[in-house]
Amino acid sequence: MTRDHYVSEHQRYAKRLAELEERSRRAHQRRQRPVKKHIGKRLPRLRHHHYRKNGERVFKLVLLFGLVLLLMVYIISPLSKLSSVKVVGNRELTAANVEDAVKVYPGRFIWGVYLTRDKLCQQARVRQPRITSAKVKVTGLRSMTVTVRENPLLGTARLGKQEYAVLADGRLQVTTMDSTGIDYRQFDGHRADLQLIARQVGKLKPAIRTGISAIVYQPTKQMPNRIILYMRDGNTVLADKNTVGKKMAYYPGIVANMKQNGVVDLQVGAFSYDYGAKDK
Repeated sequence: MTRDHYVSEHQRYAKRLAELEERSRRAHQRRQRPVKKHIGKRLPRLRHHHYRKNGERVFKLVLLFGLVLLLMVYIISPLSKLSSVKVVGNRELTAANVEDAVKVYPGRFIWGVYLTRDKLCQQARVRQPRITSAKVKVTGLRSMTVTVRENPLLGTARLGKQEYAVLADGRLQVTTMDSTGIDYRQFDGHRADLQLIARQVGKLKPAIRTGISAIVYQPTKQMPNRIILYMRDGNTVLADKNTVGKKMAYYPGIVANMKQNGVVDLQVGAFSYDYGAKDK
């Protein structure tokens, strides 16, 4: 009896254990189904996202290489050549003079000019002394503007057998052209004095500067630095080569008080007297 009871209890435990295992297995399966279903739903989205990212990368690469290719084609094509050049700031120099000095003219590749613009502007001052400064600016796909500041031409001087253009900064440029500006006389052998005087005259106001017809180097024993300025208004100015620029600034005021043409003496002080006056 006892043995049978033990066997019966064992069977019940075994059956109960089997039921619990079966229940656990079913519960585990129920938990696994939603997860598998959820992953299944996400897979198409992940694939779509992956394809889109790859497509974007390919598009960016194609666009980049396309732009590089277009740039290369543009660089070597006639479309990158200058069709027009505008010169601004020139008064005495012609547009052709400026273009030749700066080396910027229609037909040149615009990118070549732009990359070397600073060097071209520096070299322009050497090629053409009448250019004080130059600036190159791109104004369109095939157009540029060259802005220059001129070194004014004061007049001409003959040194030896050569004729020179006298510029406002004191530089001398060989020339064969006649000038209607200041006629510098008797400076042969006095090149440094000529340049000194030119630099001073070049700083005068245009109204005073253009009123000078001629400047003659004429020193004396008493006045070794004397120069004579012949004015277009009929007056004569005696001045010192070292102070002519400073003292000529007073010329308009002195002339305003003169009743008739005469001599303006700026060598030591600043006074004037009529032509033929005995008391000087």
